[in-house]
Amino acid sequence: MSAIASESGKPTDVPRKDRTCLIVGIVLGVLAVIAAVVVAVVVTTSAAATIAAIAENATTGADGTTGGDSDSATPQGQPQNSSILSAYHGLDQLPLAARRLCGFNVAGDDGMPVVFSTQLQVNSVVPESFLVIRSDGESVVPNCATLNPANEPLEQRTVLLTGDFGTFGETPLRVEVTGPLLTSDGESLIGVSTEDITPLEDGPRVVLAERFAPDTNGLAGECPDGTAQVVQLTWEGGVTGPDGAALGEDQRLGTRVLLEDGATVNPLALVDDDPDNHVLACLAEDSPAQSVEVHAGLFHDPGDVANPATRVGVLDSIL
Repeated sequence: MSAIASESGKPTDVPRKDRTCLIVGIVLGVLAVIAAVVVAVVVTTSAAATIAAIAENATTGADGTTGGDSDSATPQGQPQNSSILSAYHGLDQLPLAARRLCGFNVAGDDGMPVVFSTQLQVNSVVPESFLVIRSDGESVVPNCATLNPANEPLEQRTVLLTGDFGTFGETPLRVEVTGPLLTSDGESLIGVSTEDITPLEDGPRVVLAERFAPDTNGLAGECPDGTAQVVQLTWEGGVTGPDGAALGEDQRLGTRVLLEDGATVNPLALVDDDPDNHVLACLAEDSPAQSVEVHAGLFHDPGDVANPATRVGVLDSIL
C-alpha cells in the first residue's frame, strides 16, 4: 500500500491495484506524447524535401540547364521515346564511290552510319543537325549527312555521317543531334544523343528487326514465291559477304529465326539488292517471327570486319 493526499491534506492509503493502474496510465500517456512528436518531425521533414524537389524542378530544365522560365525545358514536341539505336564508326577512309551518296567528294572521310529508332524526314537531314565529339576534345560538324543509300520507303532511319571523326588513337565519343532533325511525323529530335559508339575494330550487329507482310509497299516483288512474311534486318552499317561478296548460303544458313510456335527456321532467302545496312529475311512459315539470331563471322562491313554473334527481338509491323 502507498499513501496520497486526501482533500483534507492528510495522507490516504491507496490500494496496490489502483497504484499499478495509475502508473500504467502515466506511462501510456508519455508514450503517446513521444509518438506524436516523432510523427510531427517525420511529416515536417517529408514536406520540406517535397518543397525542395518542386523548387529544383522549377529551376532545372530537362536538358540540365537552370533557369526559371519554360524555355530551358525539353523543347515542345520532342519525342520522349525516340533514340539513336547505334552509331557505327565503320570506315576511316571512304572510297571515291562515296561521292554518289553525298553529291560531292568525301573520299578520305570517316564514315559513321547512325541508326535512329524512328524514320526521318528526308529534307531535315543536314550536316548542321549533328555534332560528333572526339576523345581529344574536338567537336566536329560532319561534312555530309545523308539517308543514302538507305532511302527506300521502309528504311529512311539510317543517317550516314562523313568527316574527320578520329582514328584508332582519337576515337569518337559522342554523337548528338543539335539541329532541326525531324521524325517522319514532324517531331523534333534535338538533344537526342548516344555515347555508345561501335569502334572501327568491332564488326556490325543487327540493331532492329521488323516483320512485314510480303505485299507491303516497298517490299512487293523483293522476296521469292512462297514467302509468307518478311523480316527486315537493320544492321549498324552496310553488310556483304567476305571481301565485298554478295550474300549467299553461308549467311542464309547462319541466320536463325525463332517463330511464335516455338520452331526455329532459316529464311527461305536473304535479299540485299543495294549496298546499305538493310537485309530482308524472307520466311515461308506463317507463324509470326519473334527473334532473329545471326552467327558470328558471316556478315562483313565495308572495311571487311566480320560481325560478332548477334540477336534481336522482332517488332511486328503487320497491321
